[in-house]
This record gives sequence, structure tokens and C-alpha cells, in this order.
Amino acid sequence: MLTRNIENELKAWKTSSIRKPLILPGARQVGKTSVVRKFAEENFDNLIEINLEQSAQKRFLEGADTVSEFIRRSEILTNEIVVEGKTLLFIDEIQESLEALKLLRFFAEDKPNLHLIVAGSLLEAKMAGKWSVPVGRVEYMYLYPMTFFEFLQAHGQERFIEKNNFRVTHDLLINHFKNYLLVGGMPEAVSSFVKDNSFIKVQDIHSRLILSYKEDLDKYSTTSNKKYLELVMDFGPKIAGGVYKYENFGGSEYKSREIGEAINMLQKVMLLKEIPSINSINLPFINKFKRAKKMIWLDVGIVNFINRISIEILKGEYKGRIMEQSVGQILISKGLRRSEELVYWSRNKDEGSAEVDFCFQHKDKIVGIEVKSGNTKNLKSLFSMIDIGGDKVFPVRVSWDSFGIEEYNYGGKKYKILSLPFYLLERIDEFLDSLNTV
Repeated sequence: MLTRNIENELKAWKTSSIRKPLILPGARQVGKTSVVRKFAEENFDNLIEINLEQSAQKRFLEGADTVSEFIRRSEILTNEIVVEGKTLLFIDEIQESLEALKLLRFFAEDKPNLHLIVAGSLLEAKMAGKWSVPVGRVEYMYLYPMTFFEFLQAHGQERFIEKNNFRVTHDLLINHFKNYLLVGGMPEAVSSFVKDNSFIKVQDIHSRLILSYKEDLDKYSTTSNKKYLELVMDFGPKIAGGVYKYENFGGSEYKSREIGEAINMLQKVMLLKEIPSINSINLPFINKFKRAKKMIWLDVGIVNFINRISIEILKGEYKGRIMEQSVGQILISKGLRRSEELVYWSRNKDEGSAEVDFCFQHKDKIVGIEVKSGNTKNLKSLFSMIDIGGDKVFPVRVSWDSFGIEEYNYGGKKYKILSLPFYLLERIDEFLDSLNTV
């Protein structure tokens, strides 16, 4: 059974004195149900699992207008008894029942010792305007496709990333990361690759996943917006890792507003994430929403499959974009407790050309990340960002090169840059904390 990073967060939630009912958002097939079942098996006496996409279960629970009545019907439905502190109640696909959603606000008050997790792949998309989040009465954790470290652990190779083992296994980890680029992080694809070491079988899984996401459109689209959603579904993976504008998206003549709304809807079901631009070195970030944005798709393996890419032809402009896709995906996955605020930095045109691929806040600093897919070490944009921001900027170069602190001389100035190989990016916060200055 696959091990996920979120399991430690779930254990902390279980024992927290301020625990609230937990909402677990995540795209279809990222492993929400499997994670909850494994967590329940290892930490509770029993699991009561309700799936509101099953019409029979939904009908049986309709009309349960109190927490006690909902629990009573759940016990009858599953032939299990709820014991507070020992039972995990799991309501899957909760967006299918507005009644169940409305009850969420009362669980914390009526049953504070009951452990409740709810999940819904289409929650935000289907409930927009119909349901308001009960502020202070629930908490969130987010589940994403498997990270590279989780991929390694599935292969029993996590020892190579522990402590400083990576210093002597660089080439081996590079090869594993290249496999990760093609397999991606969807749990079914990873499990298949671990078992059979077959990219062909992984591609079959990717094909089925794409079909299921397109079939899901009927569940949250309308007659008027479906064509825009279909365009973004088809064209989005082709520009993953790159910048785009709503105008003439995918060569269409659709209006910017219509494309923007479609992208926002797919962002709600967590199939993609928009990365906006900033043009200053100040906190908090002030996003420039009228500028071009960067798109990070759900999963790098799916992106490569849609684009019919193999490692052998991973080169040129596409290579640069797919490595930005993988870096963006890894950075997004850091946001287990709250959605990661990720931006890219671009100077105003009248100030000169400079663009840093990703930025995020780490404590009181802005981390600026340049992604280098080839051999070049041209870091003019990063140097420009440092010149403007000074000590407020923590500069990082992510590439195929080894870990270390690099020193550069440019324009009569000296710069120190943290160099991270792609396979170590998940540990970036740890390295930032260990380095007082660069």
C-alpha cells in the first residue's frame, strides 16, 4: 500500500485538541479514498464510509437534518457503530448532498470528539454559490498527485534521499526522476510502474484518467460553458509550464472572460493551477492579474502522455516548459495545510526584460527560483531580482546539477545562489532554514 506525506498531517489532526471536521479536497484519482482508508486502518478501531455518489446511500441519508440522525442512519447503512474517539466517519463525494454539507457546521459543536473527514473532487465546482464554508468549524488538507519522494518510497528507494545519501547517488536519482517525469504521480500509474516497470501500461492508465476527467465535465458544466471547458481541457496540457493569455486561447476567438471562467472552474476541481505574475519585490505579493499567467497542470506524467513525449525527445522549448511544469507541481504539493501561494516575477517592460520562473514566501523572504533544463547558467533575471530586493530575496537555481552553493561574478558584482537538483526540490524549505545567508 502506497505511503503518502499527508499521513503525518492526518495523525497530527487526530490528536489535536482543537480538531475540527476535516475537508480533504483533491482532483479525481489522486488517492483521497485510499489515504483515508489506510489512515483509518492504522489509527482507529473502525471506519464508517459513506459515498454520496451512490444513489442508494444518498437516498437513505436524505432528510437527516441533525447530526445525531445522520449518524444513526449511517450506522444502520453500514452496520457499524460510531464510538467517539475510536471511529473515523468518512463522507466521500459530499458535494452530491447539500443537506450533508449544511450539517458540517454542526458536527464540531454537537460531536466535538468525533473524527470526521469529508472529501469531494468536484466540491467547489458544484457548490459554487449554493454553500458557504462554515468558517471556524472545519479545517482543510489538500491532496495532490504523488511527489517524487513518494514515488521513490513506492519503489523502496527512499534511503537514497535521506540525510546526505543523495551526494553519492546523484546519477541514480537523476534516472529515477526521469522515470517520474513520464510516470507522474497519479497513484494508479505509480503502482502499475512499481509492479510491472512498463511505460505502456502506465500510458493505458493515463488514457483512462483523461477520459474520466472529460466525462466529469458533464457533472459541473452547463450547455453554455462546456465548449470553453473542453477547449481548456484539450489545450491546457499543451502549454503546461508556459505562460499564456486568455485572448485567442488555443487559437480560438472566444472572449477572455469566457476562457478565464473556464480556467477558474478547472482550477476549482484541481486539474490545473494558474500562476500569476508580480512585478515588485515586496510582501505580501500583489498579483498583476491582467498580465500573462503561467499554467501548471495536474500531473506531469499526464502532460507528457497527452503531448506524446518520451525522455528521448524531451528537448528544445518543450523540455524547458515540462521542467517548469514539474517544478511548479512539486512546489504546489507543499501546500498540504493550505493552498500554496505561488507566483512568477516579471519586470515592467519599461524597466528592462527580466523574468524569474517561480517565487514564494518563506518566512520574511521571497524565494526566487530559476529553472534550468539545459546546461546554461544564464541567471541574469535572478541577478536582477537580487539587485532590486537585496537581502529580501533568497535565490535558487533548480537544474540537473548537483546540490551546493554557487558563486557568480556578473557585472562587477558577486552573487551566491543555492543550487538544487530537480530531485531535491521537495526539501527546499529545509535547506532554506539551514542557510542563514547566501
